[in-house]
Amino acid sequence: MTQIKIRKLSKPNCRPCQVLGYALAEEMAELEALGATVIEHDITQETELVEKYKITSVPVLIFERNDIEMARINGICNITEVYDALKQAREGR
Repeated sequence: MTQIKIRKLSKPNCRPCQVLGYALAEEMAELEALGATVIEHDITQETELVEKYKITSVPVLIFERNDIEMARINGICNITEVYDALKQAREGR
């Protein structure tokens, strides 16, 4: 199965970031069963990621396959969108 990295870029005291974090935590077992690994990044600690991923606001979810960005979700989203982006990342060319 293709491994997908889901990078969650956020910052402390960001309410939408926290809400998204809770939603992902609830789905963690299912996401892992689908071959996804969630990696949390605090952009106040890892400032180089802001430029690398061209972040203008948080939260952002970046879906990578073989370290290549295959999908991205900017802002708060529902869990269905996460699964759709995961599918796109796995099947994309």
